[in-house]
Amino acid sequence: MTSTALVQEEIERFLRESESEVLCITGNWGVGKTYNWQTTFDRLRTKSEIGLIRYSYVSLFGLNSLEAFKHAIFENLEFIVPEGKAALDRLLGYGNQAFQQSKKAVGALAAVPKIGDALGKLSSPFFFSAIRNQIVCIDDLERRGDGLSVKDVFGLASYLREQRKCKTVFLLNQEMLGEPDSPAAKQFKDYFEKVIDTKIVFAPIASEAAAIAFQGSDTSPKLISEYAVKLDVRNIRVLKKIERLVKIIYDALPEASDKLRRQIIHSLVLLGWSKFDSGARPPSLEYIRDGTLIRVAKERERTPDEERWDAILLGYEFRYPDDFDVALIEFVDKGVLDKQSITKAATQQEEKLKQSEQLQAYREAFRLLHGGFLNNKTEVCQEIIKGFEKNFGILALPDVSRLLEILDQINEPKLADHVVAFTKKTASPEFWLYDDPLSRPVHDKLEPLVKAKQLEARPPPDFEQDLVDAGVTYDAEAVARVAGYPVEKFKELFLSRSGEKFKTVVLAALEFRKISNASPEMRTVVSKAEQALREIGMTSSLNAFRVQAFGVSMVPPGQT
Repeated sequence: MTSTALVQEEIERFLRESESEVLCITGNWGVGKTYNWQTTFDRLRTKSEIGLIRYSYVSLFGLNSLEAFKHAIFENLEFIVPEGKAALDRLLGYGNQAFQQSKKAVGALAAVPKIGDALGKLSSPFFFSAIRNQIVCIDDLERRGDGLSVKDVFGLASYLREQRKCKTVFLLNQEMLGEPDSPAAKQFKDYFEKVIDTKIVFAPIASEAAAIAFQGSDTSPKLISEYAVKLDVRNIRVLKKIERLVKIIYDALPEASDKLRRQIIHSLVLLGWSKFDSGARPPSLEYIRDGTLIRVAKERERTPDEERWDAILLGYEFRYPDDFDVALIEFVDKGVLDKQSITKAATQQEEKLKQSEQLQAYREAFRLLHGGFLNNKTEVCQEIIKGFEKNFGILALPDVSRLLEILDQINEPKLADHVVAFTKKTASPEFWLYDDPLSRPVHDKLEPLVKAKQLEARPPPDFEQDLVDAGVTYDAEAVARVAGYPVEKFKELFLSRSGEKFKTVVLAALEFRKISNASPEMRTVVSKAEQALREIGMTSSLNAFRVQAFGVSMVPPGQT
């Protein structure tokens, strides 16, 4: 029997029987102890199957005294009335409402100075005397205030069982009572055998925790559960927080595709677990953001935790966060959604997913080619060309070159010509400018087209920019381009500039005078620039003075 079923069975037995006893249900925080108790209680209450008719639920969180504890039991007292229509049900229901109203009135009086003090001193024993023959649920023993000891709590539970014929259940996390030698832990151990009749440990497996957390959920519970089980997430509070993250993103992206929704859940289950389940010692959001490649690049020995985290991420199939994952990490880390940012990232991701589908469809077109030794060349070629044309938009220059190589190898020159013609007609300008990081050769049939398209795509020549760049970088291609311009172009540029720009272009043109072993192209640039300057200097004595200031003689070389 699973832990969840065992706990539910024991709770049912406890609630159905009327004999006084003390039950202890212990387990880690967030595993659903209170939830299981309450749902089982509500179910049996509706069916009128609870052995006693009065009930108090008390959380000890922050309670600092035994008197406060006693008062809380009375304050939370209620009659167990099912949702029925029988006369007895209605009578008990009216009685319960009247009782709750009387407690509110007492609470209001207690809030009045002096009256409240007197009422507290005189009436506290009287109120507590009403507690008998009932069920008392005591939650959060480990989070009680400093003024309330474990010994006092256990003592009262024992008193309620022996003197008041009550049934008491403790819901607690025993491990959080403190170190084994702490006063609280020692008192728990000392009084446990004397007070507790039955103890059960609630430790649901991940699938049980998910079933509890997502019962009645409408936010893809099956998929969230699937990924949560992969990470062995057992904390129900963490699972509910993850569900909330998913809902926020779903609401922000109502038009998200099924594939993107799957990625949202896959990523958010991991990120939510990292953010909220500190007890499981998960990898940090920063560690997840870095990805495997960055961690390997750091070239240092991994810690045992990092080795464990990498094994978890590998098993979860999450190694390299993409741009959309990074946007989700930012959301989880900050706890605030930047809708504009997440929408933009989602739009880009949808396009990538679409391209990925097309790429897969293109690869599928080659299935027949590699699928056996059948005599089906016509069918193979039809599938390949169909896949090529249908998915051309996601192909790059190397992909088409590789296809042409395959057609060459299977001796299909006409189909190769068709591929080239289709590419020439369909490809965008960016296709021809693809910069292959692997430097793969372009197929012979495409190479002339590539060169022609790249020339068409080249920006119009900019003489001034070429001149300045050549004077700074000494780049041979830039120098050669400048040397090819006529003297008139130099003259036109010099006359059209003034101030700092004027000095920049003239000095750039004369830069190569400094080079002792200047190339022929460099000497050509200097010669054309000096000729242009002399022609400008001849227009007036003022301009002649300006030209000579640059070290250019008004007399051409070889003349006196």
